[in-house]
Amino acid sequence: MIIDSDDVCPIVLVQVMRAFRDSKDGEEIIVKTKWEVVIQELKKWCDETGNEYLGWEKEGDRAVIKIRVSKKK
Repeated sequence: MIIDSDDVCPIVLVQVMRAFRDSKDGEEIIVKTKWEVVIQELKKWCDETGNEYLGWEKEGDRAVIKIRVSKKK
């Protein structure tokens, strides 16, 4: 699932939460945003929730962040 958003950081995080809710275990969520603070917030979220933070890279003026969903409990 790809989220390509120009919205401010809190809105991007809400979009990720919605994508997580609709995703299956093992799926990747790719977030493209101009807000680099999202990088740290998603890493922190992954650490807190057990999802896998796969890293990020710069693509033009956007950060592309990849996470892998883990719905194992």
